[in-house]
Amino acid sequence: MTRAEIQRLRAELGSDLDAFRARVAELQALGTGPGTPDAWCALAAVALHHAYGAVEAALTRVAKCFEGVPGGAEWHQELLSSMALDIDTVRPAVLSAASVAQLRKLLAFRHFFRHAYAAAWDPEQLRALRQTALDAGAPVDADFRRFDDFLRDLAAAAG
Repeated sequence: MTRAEIQRLRAELGSDLDAFRARVAELQALGTGPGTPDAWCALAAVALHHAYGAVEAALTRVAKCFEGVPGGAEWHQELLSSMALDIDTVRPAVLSAASVAQLRKLLAFRHFFRHAYAAAWDPEQLRALRQTALDAGAPVDADFRRFDDFLRDLAAAAG
């Protein structure tokens, strides 16, 4: 990759992470919701979906630049797993194992959100997932900061 391509990747990842942080902030501001109001559930569900989507967009960008995006029916799971791998002479791990464990829960919800059209929201599940997203915020942010350090050094070496 050229220096310009690396710097563009850094900017795009920064934008994706800003979107993730914004969705986590929305979840924080929502609180746990009184009772089981439909409006709270809908807002939480959309924020959870978009929070994971922002992270997956960032991970897809990394995969495209370094090793290729997995294919097939399980590509979302494979992408998440591959981002915890340190690939010698290619790239370091993007995510810690702890971040992957939390993000797997959000990925499962994203799948439910997109495919369970007739299902009712479970407020307790949404509260638990909200907490998962809040707990994932700082570790995911730290993981991407470490990866950005790698990219910054790679850009400097590229000239």
